[in-house]
Amino acid sequence: MKKPTKKKNTGGRAQSSRPPRPRIESAPFHERETAEGRIQARKPELLAPAGSLASWAAAVEAGADAVYLGLKDFSARAYAANFSLADLARIVPLSREQGVKVFVAFNSILKENDLPQAASILDALTRIGPDALIIQDLGLRRLVKEHFPELELHASTLMAAHNLSGMQVLAGLGFQRAVAARELTLSEIEGLAAHSPIPLEMFIHGAMCFSFSGLCLMSSFLGGKGSLRGACTQPCRRRYSSGKKTGFFFSPTDLEAVDIFGRLRELPLAALKIEGRMKGPDYVSNVVRAYRLLLDVPMSDMEQAVEDAGAMLEASLGRQRSTGFFLGPHPQAGLSPRMAATSGLFVGQFSDGGEKGGRLLLKEPLSVGDRLRIQFKKDDERTAYTLKEMKADGLAVDTAAQDQEVFIATTEPVAAGDLVFKVGASGSEQDALASPLVQAFREMRKENSAPSPRLKAIQESLKTAGRRSGGTSRKPEVWYRVGRAEEVAGLVAVKPDRVILPVTRPNVRRISALRRRLGPLFERLVWSLPPLVFHANTPALRSDLSQLVKMGAREFMIANLGHLPLLDAVRPAGRGRGMTIFADYRLNCLNTQTERQLAELGLDGVTWSIEDDETNLAAVLSSPGPVQRLLYLYGRPPLFTSRFVPSGLKDNLPVESPKLERFRLKFEAENVLMFAERPIFLAPLLKFKNLAGVRAFLVDLEFDPRPAVTAKEISEAISRGKPIRSASRFNLNRGLY
Repeated sequence: MKKPTKKKNTGGRAQSSRPPRPRIESAPFHERETAEGRIQARKPELLAPAGSLASWAAAVEAGADAVYLGLKDFSARAYAANFSLADLARIVPLSREQGVKVFVAFNSILKENDLPQAASILDALTRIGPDALIIQDLGLRRLVKEHFPELELHASTLMAAHNLSGMQVLAGLGFQRAVAARELTLSEIEGLAAHSPIPLEMFIHGAMCFSFSGLCLMSSFLGGKGSLRGACTQPCRRRYSSGKKTGFFFSPTDLEAVDIFGRLRELPLAALKIEGRMKGPDYVSNVVRAYRLLLDVPMSDMEQAVEDAGAMLEASLGRQRSTGFFLGPHPQAGLSPRMAATSGLFVGQFSDGGEKGGRLLLKEPLSVGDRLRIQFKKDDERTAYTLKEMKADGLAVDTAAQDQEVFIATTEPVAAGDLVFKVGASGSEQDALASPLVQAFREMRKENSAPSPRLKAIQESLKTAGRRSGGTSRKPEVWYRVGRAEEVAGLVAVKPDRVILPVTRPNVRRISALRRRLGPLFERLVWSLPPLVFHANTPALRSDLSQLVKMGAREFMIANLGHLPLLDAVRPAGRGRGMTIFADYRLNCLNTQTERQLAELGLDGVTWSIEDDETNLAAVLSSPGPVQRLLYLYGRPPLFTSRFVPSGLKDNLPVESPKLERFRLKFEAENVLMFAERPIFLAPLLKFKNLAGVRAFLVDLEFDPRPAVTAKEISEAISRGKPIRSASRFNLNRGLY
């Protein structure tokens, strides 16, 4: 990395070699040529990750217009270095001197007991003054708007905003920007950007997830480390087997937009975003410089710029790259099934190993001081370390060339077959930390700022927010969910209080024919909207909803904020609201502020997060809330919901992890779903002392192979208050981290 030239001292703050640029305000248009001539408008921001002090300096020096970073708490990248509030208080003014904005990723979902600490951080942020907060928790949004309205809010990609109706709701909630889902095609983004009521930000480079943003439960299911709380263990990067096939079936490549950047420059977007808060300064610098070139170059020089930018990215130590979903909704090139798509350059595979290291033939040059990641063959777990010792022909060496056989020392035992990747170049961290920006950061005096007088009152109010006095727990109803209309009649024996049925074209047609046969059970149907509704499917869904309302359907369940305008469009006219709307667990309600926010959006009931644990539930269920509460009790929820189609795998065949965990895939028209063979049964909920405000337990049989039989088994288990064998309790007892 080229070091900036130190300028004369200006109050203890060093100056970058890049001349300061004026701050770029959010604007959806930029300079482009038309048949009538040149239109003068602003470019989108180039938004870069800053997971550490060195990466922040690298991003600013390389030409980023804005950086986004996380604090020590409540960041969706909990494993990044992240920053303290004292750090942020220095980074914000130093960045602004360079014309660079600072966005704080406050994008974890919050538990009930997190709210007072979150309020304390928000209080401090009002004095520090970052340019915006990136959030996903609706309770946090409510907290900001009620007590800290001076803070600008951007909707995180984890909110799964992927259609125009979703953007309309976010605009109504006061968000001033939305990060579009990474799983959208370029044509879908073009249509969305042209009509969105708020400015949009889109990812153009970096890691992708196999599951749709905000809809992954796999890491949480396997070990309680929720991806929505920043603790994802990346289970999609593991090796899996199915029959005689073994591979990294669910491991995505990195996203790269270089080859289509000419088309991207024509989109009316507020910002182009680079993923990578877990990446080092060399990666950040190379990637930012590449896209800075593409963003600034005249269109007539784009072809050469694409070639030059591609060369820069080759040195970025990222994964294998593809255009992701840009060119279509089911990209085969977006997955890397034959080799783990671990970040970094593939250095080699150990031919032998032991307690202190192993031998390998180098596929790339290597130096002492390089940052390496080892992926262990036995279980695909990974560890990273800095190389301290290397030998060639028995002699210690500092560098080794490609095709040279070496012994490298490791911090953990290794074995033949383990893979080695280079994830950071020797000296890159030191170079970045030698930047005048970092020097200015270290010389800048830390300011101790006392909490505002209002903070204590706000924190006290959070202890009772959203709760009503009085009220007693009553025995909850039991609602059953099935996937097909013809399965509803099979539930008669268990006397369901409600039956949840997905809104699909076949179900809408069949329920009309079954209406007389179902009798009173038809009046107890709750119609559930699909979590993903892409633009092309919106007219059909609206038509189905309209048909259901004409048949008398009045109870619905939503799984995305974008469903609300669709229901409003078909709401029956006349007195009253005419509809009862419940929130599915995918709305990620973990605290009473989120519950209150959903109530204020007009919802009548909320399904508590399926990832929740008993400590958090006990804190919430001690007294009623503003809406009816639903608790997920049993089912096989999708752990992955994806637009990727893994090659070589078949519908409903078992898939097994290295730890012998068994799953099954379901290939739908639009998505691929993955379930654990072992169902969830949260039986301890049946014996909770306090179930204040809980209307019903949910028994989810949508993907059960024998829904009528299982319904009877679960009904009997509920009456006995005992679990069934071999069921998972998810995070209920072990905790959600």
